[in-house]
Amino acid sequence: MPSPAVHTARIVAAYRRYLASADSLRYAQQVNAFYTPSTLCKLLRCGTTEMRRATSLALGIASHSAAIEPLGRALADADRGVRLAADDAFRVSLIRDAAPVHHQQLLQVMHLNDGAEYAAALSPALILIEYDPRYAEAHHQLGVCWAGLGEPEAAEKAFRTCLWYCRFHYAAWQGLASCCLQRGDLQGALRAFERSQTICPDLESSRVQARALRRRLGLSERPQ
Repeated sequence: MPSPAVHTARIVAAYRRYLASADSLRYAQQVNAFYTPSTLCKLLRCGTTEMRRATSLALGIASHSAAIEPLGRALADADRGVRLAADDAFRVSLIRDAAPVHHQQLLQVMHLNDGAEYAAALSPALILIEYDPRYAEAHHQLGVCWAGLGEPEAAEKAFRTCLWYCRFHYAAWQGLASCCLQRGDLQGALRAFERSQTICPDLESSRVQARALRRRLGLSERPQ
């Protein structure tokens, strides 16, 4: 069985070839030939910077459910390249964290929400959740629907359910913060914005909102 050092060389070499060719299928085949999802998750946590970048990319292509939490942790990695790759992989994995038959249904809901067609998105979102109650991204999209329809209480419930199934879902934390703002809970909104930024430090919108709320509440700036 190849040693860990050989494994390390293989994933880095495959990653460098991918950067030169942009052939994601070949990269996935090369990685899958030597690494299990659990091994990739370990490398994402304690590998070198280049290995963590390579691993984030590989996990995004494979989209294993078990990788969602490790990718969520990697959103706060010290290296920006890792954070960007982990973010892409994280969002893709959230979409694919269900039976394949549900992926297209979710994408339809997302497309409608992106076009501000919230009323049209509501029914398919509810149906999707009925089929798969643990589908975190479906609950997030339902929250977006309710928020767009001016129903903050229903939206907050959907965002909280999403976070129950995926605590690293920073967009759901942002949605929850907006709901707290609408009902005048400034402390709750601040906690949610700060939580989203802790998960994903590159969220400038959360940083700006949290800073404004801290000023309104008369609190000192949060240490960086």
